[in-house]
Amino acid sequence: MDIHPIIVHFPVALLTFYSVFELIRFERVLSKPYWFFIKAVLVIFGELGAIVAFMTGPEEGGGALIDMHERFAIMTLIIFGIISLHYLLRWLRHEGYHLRLPTLPSFLLVTLALAGLFAITITGGLGGALVYGTHFDPFMAPVFKFLGVY
Repeated sequence: MDIHPIIVHFPVALLTFYSVFELIRFERVLSKPYWFFIKAVLVIFGELGAIVAFMTGPEEGGGALIDMHERFAIMTLIIFGIISLHYLLRWLRHEGYHLRLPTLPSFLLVTLALAGLFAITITGGLGGALVYGTHFDPFMAPVFKFLGVY
C-alpha cells in the first residue's frame, strides 16, 4: 500500500503556513512572544513530516517526471532543514542552553522561506502531474516545459 499520498499533505500544509508566517514582517506581529514558537513548531514538525513523506515515496520507477519530483523534494528538505535547525538552535538558546553556533539573519530566513515555498510548490505540482498527468494544471504547464518533463 502506498501511504505517501496520505502522509505528504500534512508537511506541505505546515511548511506552507510557516513560509507565509515568515513573510509577515509587521512589528505588531513580530513583537508577540509566542510568534517565534508558532513558526518554530510549524517548520520543525513540517520538516519531520517531510522527511517521513520523502521516505515513503516510491523507490522504483523512473522517467524525467519522477526524477524531477525527487530532486525538488530533496531541495525542499534541504531548505526547510536549514530553517528548522535555525529555529531549533534558537529555541534551545531560549531554554538556557549556551550554544555558540550562529543563527540566520531575518533577511536570509525570508529568502529561504520564499525559496522553500517555491520548491514545495514545484514538488507538489510534479507530484500532481505523476497522478493526474502533466496537463491537469494550466499554471504548471510553463514550469513543466521549462523543466523539460514533457
